[in-house]
Amino acid sequence: MGAKIHPTAILSTGAEIADDVEIGPYCRIEGNARIGAGCVLQSQVLIGCNTIIGERNFIGHGAVLGTPPQDKKFDLECQSWLEIGNDNIFREYATANRATGEGKKTIIGSNCMLMAYSHVAHNCFVGNEVIMANVATLAGHVEIHDWCVIGGVIALHQFTRLGKGSFLGGFSALRQDLPPYMRAAGNPGSPGGVNIVGMQRRGFPIATIRAIRKFYKLLFLSGLKMDDAIAQILDLHGDIPQIQEIITFMKSTRNGIMRPKSQADPDDSDDFEGSIPMPGMSR
Repeated sequence: MGAKIHPTAILSTGAEIADDVEIGPYCRIEGNARIGAGCVLQSQVLIGCNTIIGERNFIGHGAVLGTPPQDKKFDLECQSWLEIGNDNIFREYATANRATGEGKKTIIGSNCMLMAYSHVAHNCFVGNEVIMANVATLAGHVEIHDWCVIGGVIALHQFTRLGKGSFLGGFSALRQDLPPYMRAAGNPGSPGGVNIVGMQRRGFPIATIRAIRKFYKLLFLSGLKMDDAIAQILDLHGDIPQIQEIITFMKSTRNGIMRPKSQADPDDSDDFEGSIPMPGMSR
């Protein structure tokens, strides 16, 4: 079966389109763009040059992927890239820019959902199974690791990182890193416990969830210095891989690790079924 391309769509010379791709009215595909099998482009979608899109991606009306970065020093002759994996959903008017810097890449993984008006800036890394709600905005060089959930109308400062499995509530602004499996909200963002619901949904053992909660309390509620909190959790639960992930993430921070506004424990219960979500959206 040949590609289904609307007669009003514009395909530049050098664009590579898989045989079963659907391209709707008034779409534009620029040169050196590659679109994999099973992709659907609704209407008025723009795919910029040097954009590599994997298989079975749905790209909604008005989405713009792979245009030059919003960086005043960017040289339009620069050969940079946007790479997108498989099975993603880009809803209406979602945008993602190519990287800044020769040969550099902006990367979006697989099985992600970027809702309407969300934005991924230059040189960002977005992992797999990430959800970005409406008007979620990532500045340049932001890292969003696997299984993160990001609420609506948020902003992440350049070089900020969200660790694997973390949750960021809506209407938040982050300037520092959020460790894996934790949740945060506010402007400026501050941690508010661990992402119990997210870990439950992924089938984490109760012992692992309790160990991560213990680490949270040592880090943010005990008054210990970070190195002392790490030493204590290693003595208690150093054999748990997720604890090692959190420590590795924290030791590689560039912007620093965010701190809570309150010393109260938001998860002071072992009743995981009764945990209360952060504001913004479900996890």
